[in-house]
Amino acid sequence: MSHRKHRRRHRPRRGGSAVAVGGTGTSVATASTLRLLGCDSETCEDSIVLRPEELAIAREKWPVVWIDVEGLADTEAIRMIGDVFQIGELALEDATTPDERPKVEVFGHQVLVAVRMARFDGDVIVTDPVCLFLGDRYLITFRDRLVQDGFDGVRQRIRQRRTRLGHLGADHLCALLLDAVIDGYFPVLEQFGDRLETLEDEAMNNPSRDSLVRIHDVRTDLMTLRRALWPTRDVLHALGREPTPFVSDHARTHFRDCYDHTMELLDLMESYREIGADLRDIYLASLNNRMNDVMKVLTVIATIFMPLTFITGYYGM
Repeated sequence: MSHRKHRRRHRPRRGGSAVAVGGTGTSVATASTLRLLGCDSETCEDSIVLRPEELAIAREKWPVVWIDVEGLADTEAIRMIGDVFQIGELALEDATTPDERPKVEVFGHQVLVAVRMARFDGDVIVTDPVCLFLGDRYLITFRDRLVQDGFDGVRQRIRQRRTRLGHLGADHLCALLLDAVIDGYFPVLEQFGDRLETLEDEAMNNPSRDSLVRIHDVRTDLMTLRRALWPTRDVLHALGREPTPFVSDHARTHFRDCYDHTMELLDLMESYREIGADLRDIYLASLNNRMNDVMKVLTVIATIFMPLTFITGYYGM
């Protein structure tokens, strides 16, 4: 049998009081990690934030500031970010809601961009929420603490000064991070291609109940990815085509490039979905062929033994 983890459905935490930011009431609060990356035209500096004053000093010192918040259960740390950057309670709730749908929304002097990163947890597809607050010369990202850092490549690129954020601005950093999110879907879909090839071979040559279960699992995972990517397409279209606060024309071209990559992923996903539907038909056809072969064998056996049965019955009378 195919052993898969059961998907846990989160209850939406919308409406009502906005006090419960940073996780559910049943979870044990663990300290968030606040990583600060400040850049100017020549240098960049990476550090861990321990006090609110460090955030205020960084805003004054650096032309571009990136605060990366890892871990969403630390209410005090999240409120500290909200106080320093004047982020409202409703906006913070959006940033820390596990089931937040991808969207772009303007909150006063900030732009909230919510997307989802894709990864495998065992053999189950998981999409993790990532929220970005784009403001005047700063970008704040909120995300869960994961074993693999999806933004590490962008951080290394900045440290090696292959991207001059001091000249390009926080909107360019936002485009780089969204590009990293979208690029993370490609290796996930590559694994889907391998799984579909294996299932096709099984469906044609050795169909079993386990094959049908795994075909269903693949189709379910593809729907999970589609639910995450389809609204992300609208987010990137808005950032790349529509006037948005703090987004320059130069950054808008990068958002349009991310949009093109998203459309490529959606096209690939649609082709995989059609292959999954075909696999189910192949599985059923293979079972029918097997049943027909069995019936042919039984017919031959019955044809051979029918005269003997008749003769035995006749003379037995």
